[in-house]
Amino acid sequence: MNIVKSFYRLASTLYLSLVNKRFRSKLFLVFLLVTIVPISFFVIYSYLTIKEQLVHQAVENVGSTIDQINNNIENKLDLYYQISTLIYMDTDLRNYLLYRYKKNDLSYLDAYDYINKLLYKVMAMNPSLKAITIYTDNETLHSDGYFIKHMDELPETLTTQSMQAEGRITNFYPDQKSAKERVVTLARSLNYLSLNFPYGILTMEITEREFFSLIEKENKNKTILVADEQGNLITTNTKPSKILNIAEVIPQALSHTASSTLNSEMSGGKKAMVIQKPLMNGWRTVVLLPYDELLEQARNASRKMLYISLGCIIAAALLIYGTSQLMTKRFEALLHQIRKVERGNFDLSFRSMGHDEVGQLSFALNKMAMTIQDLINDVYKKEIAQKEAEMDSLQAQITPHFLYNTLASISALAVTNNNMQGHLMADDLAKFYRISLNKGKKRITIEQEIMLTRHYLSIQKTRFDGLFTVHYLLDESLLRFTTVKLILQPFIENCINHAIWDDESGITIIIRLMPDGDDLVFSVIDDGMGMPAHVLQRLAQKTDQPAGYGIYNVDKRIKLAYGERYGVDIYSRLGIGTAVSIRLPKTVTFT
Repeated sequence: MNIVKSFYRLASTLYLSLVNKRFRSKLFLVFLLVTIVPISFFVIYSYLTIKEQLVHQAVENVGSTIDQINNNIENKLDLYYQISTLIYMDTDLRNYLLYRYKKNDLSYLDAYDYINKLLYKVMAMNPSLKAITIYTDNETLHSDGYFIKHMDELPETLTTQSMQAEGRITNFYPDQKSAKERVVTLARSLNYLSLNFPYGILTMEITEREFFSLIEKENKNKTILVADEQGNLITTNTKPSKILNIAEVIPQALSHTASSTLNSEMSGGKKAMVIQKPLMNGWRTVVLLPYDELLEQARNASRKMLYISLGCIIAAALLIYGTSQLMTKRFEALLHQIRKVERGNFDLSFRSMGHDEVGQLSFALNKMAMTIQDLINDVYKKEIAQKEAEMDSLQAQITPHFLYNTLASISALAVTNNNMQGHLMADDLAKFYRISLNKGKKRITIEQEIMLTRHYLSIQKTRFDGLFTVHYLLDESLLRFTTVKLILQPFIENCINHAIWDDESGITIIIRLMPDGDDLVFSVIDDGMGMPAHVLQRLAQKTDQPAGYGIYNVDKRIKLAYGERYGVDIYSRLGIGTAVSIRLPKTVTFT
């Protein structure tokens, strides 16, 4: 599951990275992939095809070579078999070997003379023979240490093997005492044909050079091994060689006695193809073809194709880059014009972009810009001017209304009491107007709106002493945002002028500021006399009638500034109280 999630995150990252790239880069990458992928498949397919053909051809060639080597070895062995047969069929030799010589009998000299001449003649005619020996169990015929020896001098394994062969030629086996002195011994039991009575064993020692001469010319990029049934090495074309058994080089070769083709790892760590075929007598010829040398031609051909492919890819990349530059240049020019429209500049300058899709798109953009500019001139600017005038008018209407009431209060208080309260009211009034006018700016911070409300309430407390109390529930993190000014004062004025129904108990006013998602909400709540349902319904219509003037004023200014989803809502019940909710967006823009 974690793997799937990791893959999904990686794919998403790559997708987003690709999507966010410039169109020119995406076009270049797509074209480059379309070029590289087929060429890569072509190079890989060519290499694999050449490799397969070379391996198949090498196997066939090596098979033919092994057949020729096996044929030559078998012809050579057949020659020695014929020699052994001539000796085996010599009746005089058999008689000399079977005769029981008495003490002081000099006839054994005739036996030595005959045997020596016969075997010397055989060796003279076959110089490849290193030695030829007859082992006899006739103790009366003394051993000469060369041509005639007794049976107890023969290795027991060879004696047993020859006797079990019952007159047939036995297998050959190498002398493994030293790799430098390696010889091959041919052994055959001598017996009466009619009685099947063995009277000796004939051995012929053949130098390894005789077999090496049959394979030494076949050493082009391959190793040839000739071994017996047990894997003992007879000869190899690799000189000098310290190998005594092919299992040292190819462990699995001994498990395959028939013709086979294997893949093996040689002792040096190199991989090689192993091809082997058996001879008639149980020997086997094994050929090792190193893959590095076998596939060198395939690598050379693939390397050439790769260089050519890289050249083609580089040329294609340059052509693709130039083409993508040419194709995206017009898109970039078109994007530049769109940016101008985005910034409100509809005076577009187009040069001819042709009659394809890009050209048609540029023509449509130019026409759209001209249409938008006409609409702005005919509708938008007029509407903005009208709303600005309306807002200025609404703003101007509130100032005299409050100013006259406040000045009247100050005047009456100053005449009646002759004290500093008049001065304090005048000071609060000055601060109130300093914030509300704000150098002609239409928006102030929430903190300034609260200060303006406090000054207003200070003035009203002087006038209506003891008739109301005020509580503030404010989220101070919202004080940095901005609002259109004078949105709380009309509702507090309504609370003081219309909600008080008992001059002795008065009312309580709560001013609350709380967040609501991306908005903020002012609430002005009182526990006064409330409003009847028909009055609340008329106020909810937010008309500019005198009874709902304050509500209409604030609601209209908020909607003009922020949109229709913002404004004023009123909730009231007769005898319980009134709650006013003012919804504003969280903004920090000053105008």
